This record gives sequence, C-alpha cells and structure tokens, in this order.
Amino acid sequence: MPDVDPAIEAPPQTGFEGMLARAAAKDRTHIQRHLAAADAEADGAHAALWRRLATSLFNLAPLTIQTVGHSAILFFTPDGKYRMQLFALEDQGDGKLAVYLPDVLNDAIRTKILKKADAPDEYAIVGSLRNVVHVEALDAQNTPEPANHVKNMLGWGRKALRVTLPTVAADGPRVDAAEALIALAAKQRAAAIQSRSVPAVAKPVVEKPAAAAKPAPAPAKATRETKPTSPAPTPRAPRREGQKRRTA
Repeated sequence: MPDVDPAIEAPPQTGFEGMLARAAAKDRTHIQRHLAAADAEADGAHAALWRRLATSLFNLAPLTIQTVGHSAILFFTPDGKYRMQLFALEDQGDGKLAVYLPDVLNDAIRTKILKKADAPDEYAIVGSLRNVVHVEALDAQNTPEPANHVKNMLGWGRKALRVTLPTVAADGPRVDAAEALIALAAKQRAAAIQSRSVPAVAKPVVEKPAAAAKPAPAPAKATRETKPTSPAPTPRAPRREGQKRRTA
C-alpha cells in the first residue's frame, strides 16, 4: 500500500466536531457537560443557538479553543509564532448568549449591517429595521476589571464589542447580524496580518550622474630672472652755510 502524505490524508478540522476534536480533554469535558444541561431544557433553541455560534466562531478562528469553566469559550487566531484571542462566547444560563469580538461597530454602520437606534446600545438591523440587537462597546475605561474570557481583548488601545442574543431562537435577523459582525472582524484581522506579511516596496535608487572632472590647472609661466638692484643712494644731509667772510 503506497504511503500517503499525512498533510494530504488528514482534512482540516472545521465545524463543531472539529472544534471538539482539537480541544484538550478538560475543555472538551466542559463543553459536553454544558451542552448536556442545555439539551435537557424543554426548548431546544438554547442548545441549537449555542452550537451555531460556537461553530461560526471556530470556523473563523480555528486554533485550539480554551474554556473558562462551563460558561465561556475563547477562540484564537494565529499571530506569527503565537496566537491571539479573537472571539469569546459566554453563556451564564440566564436566557442570553454573549458574543465578544473586536470593535468593528463603525465599520458595521458604514457597511450597512447595523443602524443606530434610539435606545442606548441598541442597533437596528439593516434589512429588518423592526429587529434590534444589543451591542455594547467595551474598553479599559468602562471595563476596568474584565472577566477572564475578555481581558485579553482589552487594554493597550484594544476595544471590544459584546453582542447579546436571547436564546429564544437559533436563527433569525439577530443571529444573522451577529454572524455578519464576527465575519467582518475576521476579515479585518486577516487584512491586518496580510499587510504585515507583505514587505514594503523599496523605492528605486536613482544614481546621480558623476560630476565632470575638473581640468588640471595650467602650469605657471616661468618668470624672467631679474638682476638684483643696487640699494638706492642715501640722500646727503643739507650742507650748512657759515657766515660769509668780509673782504677788504
């Protein structure tokens, strides 16, 4: 049987099952116990929404996940030789799910995903303006002590968004808007990585023309040899005239 290159034989692990397969044993146990409790609810919308959001987040940030207890999952993306947290999914069992992502709110409004509503932190969904989604902007000032699953996304000039979704339905305009926001954040992250990996184009060096050599100075003309001149005669002192002798 011919040898098969493992890189070709093993397809990339994506989707919900891929997320579980790549998780550490402890993190996988936390997820399974959390979903077991959600699946036991009378309405299956909670567990279905959790699975849908977790799958969407993992497909855009496909490194090994990390859990914080049974309530939150951290999603990572490559950052050179290291990794950087890009998303988080929180479920406190209070009828709401919270998705954390980088602050792309202005771009979401510019690209007509959301539209500012009248109530604070409420945004209408473009294409379904009767539905609004709750989006909070987080930074180091208004969140001085962030939770463990959020603290890596704040500080050093970084800001984040918290999108809150009710667990009453696993689909609909709110869920679609949340997935559009995380896709926008992942797109901007990929563009930032691409810009860092492309080397700067060096400006062409224009060589200056060599300066023309200056002509050698003409040899000095030989001067005629002059005879030494005798020193000028010293002027005689004026002659004193005495008294004239009388003559007889």
